[in-house]
Amino acid sequence: MTVRIVAATSDADAARALTGLLGQLPGAEPAPALHDSTGLLELLAGAAESGFDELPEVVIVHEAIGPMPALDLVRDIALRYPAVGVVLLTGDPGPAALAAAMNSGARGVIGLPLSYDELGARVDAAATWAAGVRRHLGPQRAALPAVAGGTLVAVAGAKGGVGTTVTAIHLALAAHASGRSTALVDLDLQGGDVASYLDVQFRRSVADLADIADVSSRVLQDAMYVHESGPALLLAPADGERGEDVTDRAARLVLTALRQRYEVVVVDCGTQMTSANAAAVEVADTAVLVTTPDVVAVRAAKRMVRMWDRLQIRKPQDTTTVVNRHTRSTEIQPSLVGRITGTRIAASVVPAAFRELQPVIDAGRLHDLDTRSTVKAGIWSLAGELGLVTGAALPAARTRKSRRGGGDRGQVTLETLGMTPIILVTLILVWQAVLAGYTFTLAGDAADAAARAAAVSDSPRAAGDEAARSDLPGAWSGDAKVDAQSNFDGTVEATVTLHVPVLFPGVINFWLPVHGHAKTVDERPDR
Repeated sequence: MTVRIVAATSDADAARALTGLLGQLPGAEPAPALHDSTGLLELLAGAAESGFDELPEVVIVHEAIGPMPALDLVRDIALRYPAVGVVLLTGDPGPAALAAAMNSGARGVIGLPLSYDELGARVDAAATWAAGVRRHLGPQRAALPAVAGGTLVAVAGAKGGVGTTVTAIHLALAAHASGRSTALVDLDLQGGDVASYLDVQFRRSVADLADIADVSSRVLQDAMYVHESGPALLLAPADGERGEDVTDRAARLVLTALRQRYEVVVVDCGTQMTSANAAAVEVADTAVLVTTPDVVAVRAAKRMVRMWDRLQIRKPQDTTTVVNRHTRSTEIQPSLVGRITGTRIAASVVPAAFRELQPVIDAGRLHDLDTRSTVKAGIWSLAGELGLVTGAALPAARTRKSRRGGGDRGQVTLETLGMTPIILVTLILVWQAVLAGYTFTLAGDAADAAARAAAVSDSPRAAGDEAARSDLPGAWSGDAKVDAQSNFDGTVEATVTLHVPVLFPGVINFWLPVHGHAKTVDERPDR
């Protein structure tokens, strides 16, 4: 039988020695050694997604591995991938180390310096155990990447006030509304506000689980509060100083236990990075970073992402950034936030509509947010994008909003159709006023031309009539009346009478005429 082996050690000398000895074992197929816990977990997750046959039979973990402590890493692998035999490599293979390794789920301990016989025996024992577990689980169950099964979503804020807790709460509400068992954890240990937003008064908190080595279902049940809206809550301690009791190890234990019991676990990590919520971001299936479209928040988001990357907590490309309080008019759009932070930008954005939130926030009843709320629709749409809501169970807020949006569009259409006659009448009246004004102008100009022509002609009437008509457009000249005559006082006077057309010049005219008058000095020599 071929035994696939993956070793993880940050010690280059140990990696070379281990790889060399593993290559000498009969039937062994060692992979290149990995240098940190992040790389090992990513390799196992990728193998599990490809199928059960891609998982290695044996994983060897060096005690000096980082950034995750070795025993925590062993426990995480044992819980997520029970068909993989984990062996701990340590320089102190005494009874205490053996007991701690076994309690974490290891199948054996190998002492340093390495011995070929001891290495072969431990690898063979772990591989035999893994083969037996796989036969027991069967191909369908063993193909699951984590028997615990729960999806863990960590929600962190770029800075205070960007809407982290509101987003986390409604992601949990959306998941529960789609029929999935859901837990909401408040790991903002010094200033968590989940209890305030949901009007909860409960004495137990995550700090009560900090010193418990085996977090069982019964222990979780005693520490959690089932909210009236559905999700189970694990709250932050009421006294902020107690948050120091929750270490990264305690956080990993609690989150692992929650994933065994709930299908979806949403963690509110707040905006201050501690060892506990850093562990949550690291082990989460999805890390959501909430920011607002302003310079200060985007810079804070960039700092947060860079810190996660430096501390090997999470890579930027594995982080999903969601833009809260989004408006189309703002200069900072989601695409720009993505380029600045180097993260994946969620297609769903949360609009700026604090007026919708203020009443329920002030009342401590965020779960009573109106289903027509655009904020709720935005966050529930994000839940669908993250896979927390199945396609068969669309969020009610989103569905109703879509229906309401369709109704609004229909109402706008009807109102527009109702306004059409008024708009047309208004345009007709404006156009008719333009024609009337133009006719007055034509009459005045034609009268001036007639008076000037009559003042220098021996036949004032004929000359004035010809000059006036030549100055008029064809639609007005046909019905025009021109009267040019000399006066005894040495002047020539011309009057032009026109009719205002109705809408289309040359078709129908108003019965009321328009008169244009002009008078000038008679310039004929005999006068």
